[in-house]
Amino acid sequence: MASRLPALIPASSDNPTPIHIHVHHDAIRVAYRHVVDLVPRLLLPNNPIYSHPDIILHIGLAAGRDHFAAEEGAWGRNYANLPDVDGECIADTAMEKLFPANRFPGRLSTSFNTPDVLARWKANLKRQGSRSISDVRISKDPGNFLCGFIYYNSLAHYYSITRDQRPVIFLHVPNISRCEEDMKEGIDVTIALIKALVQSWQQVGIVSDEVACLIPDKRNRSRGETDNNFSS
Repeated sequence: MASRLPALIPASSDNPTPIHIHVHHDAIRVAYRHVVDLVPRLLLPNNPIYSHPDIILHIGLAAGRDHFAAEEGAWGRNYANLPDVDGECIADTAMEKLFPANRFPGRLSTSFNTPDVLARWKANLKRQGSRSISDVRISKDPGNFLCGFIYYNSLAHYYSITRDQRPVIFLHVPNISRCEEDMKEGIDVTIALIKALVQSWQQVGIVSDEVACLIPDKRNRSRGETDNNFSS
């Protein structure tokens, strides 16, 4: 889905800022060690994209959900129960070394005003002329597997730079691989969310005239890579 997003959302009467979308060149491997190594290289100040992205959007699968959810935040502990694709977990002692409790809160939240984002998200879907309005929500719990883990890593990365500016959000999507219609819905929902993020962020923070949005492509290639925190 991420690979099929447009490179540019042009300016329009209801969306005056052109939005450049940069999708990470490969799916992010569903492995704790890989995420720990990747995030510092993916985000500021080391991101190779020019100009640097203003907004970071992660996308992951929540197979047990039937709706789309933008996550408010993520947890800094409790990733020791679900092994990744390498059969490894990450203990709280390892998390303490990465994110010491005296420097990082146990939970970090996005700097976006999520109720405002949700209202704009729904309004954008209506303006896009969707045949049926998709079920989009704000979620308070991304789970304790790789989706929550990469989200916390990204939030913590920005928190270590400046505590009040964390322009990161995570979108959980249901299984949209069943048919082309579901895939198109996922793309429409994501575009509407990106517009909402830019529109909302302009009200609460300083952004450039042209906004770059980086979407790490966290596609799930097998059942073993599925974020199954919400599966039955």
